[in-house]
Amino acid sequence: MDEKEFNELHASCVSACKNYAAEAEITTTMLANCTAEPMPLPERLKIALQERIENTAHSLYLAAKLVLHEAPRLGCAFTA
Repeated sequence: MDEKEFNELHASCVSACKNYAAEAEITTTMLANCTAEPMPLPERLKIALQERIENTAHSLYLAAKLVLHEAPRLGCAFTA
């Protein structure tokens, strides 16, 4: 793996991490609106949809991180 490939891989992982964090923040903000009474069905559906979006973002981040963690094992050929 050359330096350009590694930098692209690293940037992809950082981007995926930021996206996951943003989606998790949206989810937690939505959950902060919970009350003692059950939420209306449309609001619960919005939360369920957002949780799926967050879970997908998390999976994409984990996949990008897994590939990035393979870089040391595969070796990186950087030129000075």
